[in-house]
Amino acid sequence: MHVTAVSFRDSIRWIPGAASEPSHVIVLTGGKTGVFLDVRFLKNSNELEWAFAGYRLTALVEDKELTKFTHLIDSRTKDPSKVADYGSNTTLPDGTVLEKGEMVNPETGKMTAYEEVWRDNISLTVDEAVFLRNATSTGWYARVGCWQLGLGRDCTGNFWAFQAHLIDQEWVVLYRAGVTDGVTLLPGDASDWAEGTEVNWNGDRWLILERD
Repeated sequence: MHVTAVSFRDSIRWIPGAASEPSHVIVLTGGKTGVFLDVRFLKNSNELEWAFAGYRLTALVEDKELTKFTHLIDSRTKDPSKVADYGSNTTLPDGTVLEKGEMVNPETGKMTAYEEVWRDNISLTVDEAVFLRNATSTGWYARVGCWQLGLGRDCTGNFWAFQAHLIDQEWVVLYRAGVTDGVTLLPGDASDWAEGTEVNWNGDRWLILERD
């Protein structure tokens, strides 16, 4: 079962190292299909660390949530089908979620056990949630409540991504990469974008994957 959520990472630990949080990490997840966008910027440089999108599949096995993340686009590779990303989730007493699994450590290039601690903000008032990708799956956008993410790869191979937050009724781009002429944000009123339909927007054809 999925829940529409805005998730913030509190820490990551590459086993057997110590836990730390080197990045600004935000994940937007759709509650119906498990579609997600995950965008991470390094705190020390504001450079893009990693951005990817796809679908998560979660199953309950022996009181543990086992989750597989299928990447359909990934800033680190042009062949996301080869990315292995899976883990198990356990809710901690303070309400945060401990995710344990294995993925490639970018510093070593090797599959490594990891632990991540997440805060899932699922109690926020979601005025609107919308997830979409373009026809070639090279561009992905999501907006959940007051958070918005976008990522993609243009025709030259350049990868772009951003994080944006609604502050005092105005969208503010907090971090961006691969964008030189300004970030294109989703339109303020997308009420006519029905789930499962295609729309023309921003010079492209987009499939509305999910919306609330």
